[in-house]
Amino acid sequence: MRPAELEELLEKLESHRRELVHQVEEMTKEEASRRPSAGDWSAKEQLVHLAAFERLWLEWALKVRDEPGCEVGPPSPNPPAYSEAEARSVADLLQELASARADTIAAIEELSDEDLKRRGKHLLFGEMSVLQMLRSLYRHDRMHMDQMAG
Repeated sequence: MRPAELEELLEKLESHRRELVHQVEEMTKEEASRRPSAGDWSAKEQLVHLAAFERLWLEWALKVRDEPGCEVGPPSPNPPAYSEAEARSVADLLQELASARADTIAAIEELSDEDLKRRGKHLLFGEMSVLQMLRSLYRHDRMHMDQMAG
């Protein structure tokens, strides 16, 4: 039986991602490519960012699992644009996002209660457990959903 915290994590990862995908699928091609204002990312650029950062946060969480007490992060500064996003379809970007999430879920399924409690130091956010790092993923989805909604 899974710990309740793990069940909650998996449920939130799934529900937030489902909402995000639905939100993007409701956009026209033009809406998905449009930047709300200078310096802001389009929805397509945000999808590239979400997939890249999901893989990065998972890498950090697994490093903390394997090396409790280690330091991880911060990421490289966000680029002003993800130029490759415009050449790709929304469907392709959503598939990349789904692939990143499948890798995350597979890794989570292997974690024990003890693994979730291991702690490390994120250089921007301070001391965090593996569970807290993984919770950052659905919170990150929510933040970008809000940005895409305007």
